[in-house]
Amino acid sequence: MNLVSSKHIEEFVQGEVLYHGAIQVTPFRNREYIKKFNKNYSLGADSKLAGSLGYVDPNIQIKKQNFGIESPSLVSQGYLFNVGFGLSVHDISFNAIANLSYKNLRYGVPAYEGDILFATSEVLGVEVKKDGASNGSVQVKTTITNQDSKVVLEYVRQVLVRASKGKTLNTQSTIQDQPERIGLTEAMMPLKFQNLPKKFNDENVKAYEDFGIDETYEGTFSKSISLVDFSWLQISTLNDASVHHTPGSNFIGYGGAVKSTVEGEVSSHIPYAYFLGMNSGSHDAPTYPSDIVQTMFASSNEDDEKIVGSFKVLNKDLIETRDDFGILTIELCGDKIVTDAGLSAYEKAGFKGVSKIEDNKIRVLTMEMIVAIPTRKAFE
Repeated sequence: MNLVSSKHIEEFVQGEVLYHGAIQVTPFRNREYIKKFNKNYSLGADSKLAGSLGYVDPNIQIKKQNFGIESPSLVSQGYLFNVGFGLSVHDISFNAIANLSYKNLRYGVPAYEGDILFATSEVLGVEVKKDGASNGSVQVKTTITNQDSKVVLEYVRQVLVRASKGKTLNTQSTIQDQPERIGLTEAMMPLKFQNLPKKFNDENVKAYEDFGIDETYEGTFSKSISLVDFSWLQISTLNDASVHHTPGSNFIGYGGAVKSTVEGEVSSHIPYAYFLGMNSGSHDAPTYPSDIVQTMFASSNEDDEKIVGSFKVLNKDLIETRDDFGILTIELCGDKIVTDAGLSAYEKAGFKGVSKIEDNKIRVLTMEMIVAIPTRKAFE
């Protein structure tokens, strides 16, 4: 029996608005996310630093009285992304085959621990690429608001969704074009960067001026993701997409956890980063929980499903009225090491993209992101 809200592709109607419900981001959820994915972005992890820069929760007294939260920290911007994704699963992607792309993602007002976040999505269009198809893609704009009805995040994504069993579709496309990059004049800029520590984890911190266009910065560590960590992120954001819990799919890993892992791996290069948004993004190939792959294919290779993160600086911009930060456009990349067990997993799942494996690696994540980075003037 299908749940009422588990839509198939032919059930989406252009212009309809879907209301996804709400979730409270407790301090435990936010801090556990930062811990699990090694997110060394100081604004989310250090409430004292964030407070000194002006990030003070306007609802601090209400949260102290109602929830016993003494000093709410900023919610990690990476976790916000996963909250929006998770809340929208049942109405959009429960019957999905794959998440195809992200476009025009912009962060709004900061979210704080204890905030109650609501999600809605507007159906922008539907695309079926050939007559007789048994699936098609839906394009939606998802908006996350807080308890004060202020937007904290919005983005457009396109999802490949199955048709109902036995249903075939005719060619169509009402997909709406999206801008190539987010408008900086529309982006929510960070508060004042000032008096920042010059060292982070005993290492000198790079300022905006230290980054070079076309330079690539490798992650400071690499890791695989366990089933426990994949599942924790889904459970904590109410994401129960069936494909991630199906043995026949090798428990294919949730893409939001891959994104979080890659962001964590590169975070030491940009620990004071404030993410403004994302121009575009894609999940390029599947990855799986490493312990599941090892169990299914009798492997003990420590490189099974290990993800290697990096970013390349594509562009640099300055805002005329601000001298405390500059803006980097970066290509955030995740490459997975493909071992014999990984190849067996791909074969079992019928993945046809193995020709893209080079030097035992395959691209699993590509995202063009816009990040505010403090200038030298912002440091002590």
